[in-house]
Amino acid sequence: MISASNKRACPVCDSMDAKIIMRFTPSLLAEANPSYSLETLQTILYGKEEGLTYSRCHACGMLYCESRWDEEILNKVYSDAINHVKSREKALVIDKRLSLMRIWMNILRIQKLLGKGKLDGFKVIDFGCGWGDLLDIISGIGVDVMGYDEDAAKTGSSRKRRHSIAEDVDQLTAFGPVDVVVMNSVLEHLQNVKESLRLVKRLLKPDGLFVFGVMDYRSGYIRRNIQVLANNLPALTKNLNPIEHVNVYDYDAAVATVEKYEFDFFSTGHVLRFTDWVPCHKTLINLFNTVERISTKFISSREMSITVYAQNRV
Repeated sequence: MISASNKRACPVCDSMDAKIIMRFTPSLLAEANPSYSLETLQTILYGKEEGLTYSRCHACGMLYCESRWDEEILNKVYSDAINHVKSREKALVIDKRLSLMRIWMNILRIQKLLGKGKLDGFKVIDFGCGWGDLLDIISGIGVDVMGYDEDAAKTGSSRKRRHSIAEDVDQLTAFGPVDVVVMNSVLEHLQNVKESLRLVKRLLKPDGLFVFGVMDYRSGYIRRNIQVLANNLPALTKNLNPIEHVNVYDYDAAVATVEKYEFDFFSTGHVLRFTDWVPCHKTLINLFNTVERISTKFISSREMSITVYAQNRV
């Protein structure tokens, strides 16, 4: 039983009314994710195993971990239980680089759709920059980019490649206001989404662009994972992990997050890719957005990802 003082509210609607639907153990997490040392993970989580759950919010349907993990445990998991050599290998995967290039291409597409023809003093923050692979792609003449990440091992690699990395939030604030804030594979980690997205609004210019990428877990895929975990088998993906990924998004939850924190939803990466083949304007993009929203009700049986693009609302 999670104590009331250690219980998180739903990160989308703030409700405290939720029901546990998935339970994990350290061994199931390590079996799904080869980057973990099982023995170390068991030691770190000893006596805390009851917190390894996902609950569904009764009010909005959001899936999240109700337990509030303390910083000491999280730091030990990230520094001691994870094999950083294996973690770094993910940054070397070509598909990962291609996905980051698409994010930058879509940012540029949106600037053109908003009537901007060139990059001159264009400022970008990569919040949760990790190994700095997106910084590599964005850097160039006319663009001033700064990264931020709490993992010193990863930011050290970025600094060696001469990227500008903020030491703290004060340094990020001094760098702003900026044209774009990117949070790629960040929101699922945040125990306090409200605080972080309020920071994003402060960092952005009035018409600035907020870009975030998360996994998109549709209903059918969640049901399959509930079944395998009930049989004491590991989840179908290492990304379902209630200590690292405390928030589990789907399309509706991602869009609701944008609206809750007063951003104006623009589109997703899936829709913006159509501009490779079809000259698009905002009206056509809105039509495609509607088609995608409807499709989420029918395409529901696999793990997907979604990148959301939204404008700061003044």
